[in-house]
Amino acid sequence: MINLKEITEELSIPEDKLLKEALKTYLRKKLLEIESEIFKLHKKGNVSSIEELDKLLKEGKILEEEAHDDYFLLDNLEAEKEKLIRVLKKENNDGENNN
Repeated sequence: MINLKEITEELSIPEDKLLKEALKTYLRKKLLEIESEIFKLHKKGNVSSIEELDKLLKEGKILEEEAHDDYFLLDNLEAEKEKLIRVLKKENNDGENNN
């Protein structure tokens, strides 16, 4: 098990700073993973956005049965991406205000 106190002492980094940087790194990594999944779904459906996929579905150019799962997955990934971006922006703004 990782001992945070030992690590912060060894690296001479305040615990709160290490935790804040670790959290930002984690959030950025998750954002990249989600963006990668979104890119794969866009490529798979040959669309550039969920709005385009929705339009193609409404126009009947794509069968709902073919895109149903991808549509909902893409919608969920886009929502998760927005959450992560909001949190990262808030963190960046809070960090600027604390300096």
